Amino acid sequence: MRRVPGLSELRRRVDAITEAADSFRVRAFFTGEKEIVEAGKFSKGEYERYLDYLLEDEFRRRLVLGVIREGEGLTIEEIAHRTGFSKLEVARHVNALRYEELVECKDDGLVITRKEEQRKVPYEKIKFIVEEGLCTGCGGCIAACPVYAITFIDEKPVIDEGKCIGCGICNIHCPRTFFPISMIRESLKGSPVNVETEGVSFFRQAYTAQTAKEKVKQVCQDGGIVTSILAYLFDKGMIDCAIGVRKADEYWRTQATLVTNLEELLGIAGTKYTVTPSVSLLEEVKRRGFRRVAVVGVPCQIHTVRKAEAYSSELLSSLGEIVALIGIFCMENFGYIALREIVENRLGVKLEDVAKFNIDKGKFFAHTKNGEERSIPVKEISMLARHACHYCPDLTNELADISVGSIGSSKGWSTVLVRTKRGEEIFEGALREGYVTANPLPDASMELLQKLAKGKRKRNLEALSERAREGKYATLVI
Repeated sequence: MRRVPGLSELRRRVDAITEAADSFRVRAFFTGEKEIVEAGKFSKGEYERYLDYLLEDEFRRRLVLGVIREGEGLTIEEIAHRTGFSKLEVARHVNALRYEELVECKDDGLVITRKEEQRKVPYEKIKFIVEEGLCTGCGGCIAACPVYAITFIDEKPVIDEGKCIGCGICNIHCPRTFFPISMIRESLKGSPVNVETEGVSFFRQAYTAQTAKEKVKQVCQDGGIVTSILAYLFDKGMIDCAIGVRKADEYWRTQATLVTNLEELLGIAGTKYTVTPSVSLLEEVKRRGFRRVAVVGVPCQIHTVRKAEAYSSELLSSLGEIVALIGIFCMENFGYIALREIVENRLGVKLEDVAKFNIDKGKFFAHTKNGEERSIPVKEISMLARHACHYCPDLTNELADISVGSIGSSKGWSTVLVRTKRGEEIFEGALREGYVTANPLPDASMELLQKLAKGKRKRNLEALSERAREGKYATLVI
């Protein structure tokens, strides 16, 4: 027999529908219909599907809020029981409500509502993140903007106020407004997870690995693993394109790029050390008619895609199917002006004479085309890194399907952390088909990686806390 909802539940649902229709996101997207459709990024049908998604999502979020109001001190589990939602969905909504300052989580894990006077206007334009020095330059806001109002100028997103409709979608997709890392981490783990550590986080297998393809060995930076995995995905017809970074000129300026075959892939092999808004190319994936894409990125870029999967799945699906997220280890990144300062003024080498860069054993190396090697301790150039890097807690790209870096492996090899079920299937396929060779990562290598990862996490989370104590805006990492 079908359950008939009680009066209090019916009232809660009516309130939730009313509040959802009047929510900031729904109102902004609804009133911006003309501008959105005319901009051409989304068809009328895609616009309507996304609006339906927003309305349904806000309705369910307001149901969660209604339960919290009635209970005034409930755990995630209790809210899930009362709404019939999964714990993961409840956590997703609670995290968004925390960012909107409608609820707060107490030290004992209970969720309560906040007083009206404590709240802020949610989802303001992303330029405040730039002004606070927290922008990572990932490009997620550019891909998400429904009216092409954001462009990347001088290594930061710039909003065209004449085009902006104030919908707040850029805010939602930014990894530095709020970032629910614990929730996303739990959603990715699956079973079994063989190991979980404080610094490196969860993974299924850890390897030191090397490409088995001679063509890749000729162009790769370390072990050629990222290039080999992408080659496997292309050859097996699993992806139409991959998002990566290429050298734009001989002076080591970089440019986000879509590659569609092995030849193009080999042309972008190797590590680059300047900020590039790679995630912005998700929009180009759609525009060029591709559907299945692999994304290669540093932690902030992978964070952006994972946040979109959690909070804007309908928008993301209209841009393309994410087949794989391959994450690069990253301690910090540099702007182009900073890179020029390091190479030309600190190392005394012309940028056009550099063949490759790498970081090893605490030093930044520039290898010239005539075989010369120059280096400088990383700690002496850390202050030149992008300011936002000093607030990122993630060294090993813990939310990627497969994480790759040089720390802990010998020259010509790469350290590989296989994290998700999807990543496991891909890497095992590349092993089985002869694209890579791999050995278990030695314990000493894992200990080194763990030490460095814990150090970055502790140092940068403390920096975020210090910002909060000073009354500055600090990313809500939860």
